[in-house]
Amino acid sequence: MPAKQTPNQLQVPAYMAFFLVHSAQFGVGVLGFSRYIAEIAGYQSWLSVLIAGAVNQIIIWMIFKTIKRTQQQDLHSIHKALFGKKLGSVMTFLFSLYFAMLAVVVLRTYIEIIQVWIYIELTTWSIALAFLLVTYYAILKGFRVLVGLTFLFSMLPIFLIPTIVPVLEYAEWYHLYPILSTSGVDLLYAAFILTLSFAGAELILVYYPFLQNKESVQRYAHLGSLATTFAYLFVTLVTFVYYSAEQLELTIWPTLSAWKIASFVFIERIEYIGIATWLLVIFPNIALTIWASSRLLKQQFNVTHRSTLLLTLLLVFLITIQFTTRASVDLLNTSINYIGPVFIFGIIPLLLLVSLIRKKNGGRNV
Repeated sequence: MPAKQTPNQLQVPAYMAFFLVHSAQFGVGVLGFSRYIAEIAGYQSWLSVLIAGAVNQIIIWMIFKTIKRTQQQDLHSIHKALFGKKLGSVMTFLFSLYFAMLAVVVLRTYIEIIQVWIYIELTTWSIALAFLLVTYYAILKGFRVLVGLTFLFSMLPIFLIPTIVPVLEYAEWYHLYPILSTSGVDLLYAAFILTLSFAGAELILVYYPFLQNKESVQRYAHLGSLATTFAYLFVTLVTFVYYSAEQLELTIWPTLSAWKIASFVFIERIEYIGIATWLLVIFPNIALTIWASSRLLKQQFNVTHRSTLLLTLLLVFLITIQFTTRASVDLLNTSINYIGPVFIFGIIPLLLLVSLIRKKNGGRNV
């Protein structure tokens, strides 16, 4: 049975899928992910970025293939069509928790950066509360406003590109040689570690009904993920040619530390500008995942979105303030790196597989 259409006045142009996918993926992880993949696959791990990007393109293809086969336009409806009301509700609830945890990871990681680099004595709860109040206001204004902010904030990293020039003056390009000197297993494992950095494309399953010209959405979604891949590749290569292996091993946030050498006549500490700018860059990461989590709860329990939004924000806030040390924050990131693949590489392919089986067997809902 075809899904009910979302009113046109609530929809946004199809090309916004580019910014929605890219902004959901490109966030706080870019400030430090290169260190973690280098620990696994060395300086050849830039190849892992390409592998992770290619796999993410396949996941996006699976998402749209599932939507087409089920003739449903959102994750909640797909779950009900493929698994029935009870099991489908359980899976929807798990996805809602997953999206909420993605918001927690991004928010808590960014708070740690603020506490280490700028305001050492600022409490976690105060930063989290201020950020989530702004998020509540933005989401309450509607999805179109949220998309507009996503489009605007996704442009900000472009203005930071000139700050890379001083870093490249100290580049040692021989760090990248010899090429293909790392085993394939290590490259694949490093690509696996990048799961968290590429998380966000699965949000398509929630906001797809709000996009116009459905036949064009998939193309823009693929392009958005491709832009993320190129951005990560650029950051990885710059990091690798600037740091030696020993330096990178001791540097928690390589991108931020590299900014420290850049200075201009009108400003001395470029990394402060970078951190302040990244507050807006990560906003779509957090706002979109919280919106998706609360919307799934709204659909499942058939209550107002305001109610589920308040519940989701409270949950995110309470979980965020539980992580008080560097070790606990690192554990949080590591945990989501292993939980994320269950949803991305497990459930999404499962949805497509079940839709194919139901179609072959003549299932009435698919």
